[in-house]
Amino acid sequence: MDDLLKEVIIQNARILLDMEWDTNKDTLFEIYFQNAEDFIFDYCNISEIPASLNSVLTQMIVFQYRQMGVENIQSEGKGSLSQAFLVEYPQNIMNRLNRHARVKFQ
Repeated sequence: MDDLLKEVIIQNARILLDMEWDTNKDTLFEIYFQNAEDFIFDYCNISEIPASLNSVLTQMIVFQYRQMGVENIQSEGKGSLSQAFLVEYPQNIMNRLNRHARVKFQ
């Protein structure tokens, strides 16, 4: 994927998160992008990400950012209040990835 498209995807994630441009978070978003890209390659068994998955990449970056601080926590309770957290990508993301998944032969 070329650098310009990568920057557009990361910028779209920032817009969805209603974030001002902050170069201090560039490295974080680069890591989230790489994590999402690697997940797509592994999960779908593909070597190139089709344009139809660019918005999924954006959604995956947003999801990872929103999960920051609650990684590996399934639920948390305080008194009579409880909160549940997603520990995997949401079903809408997985459904779109499933449409591009290829069978792995070993």
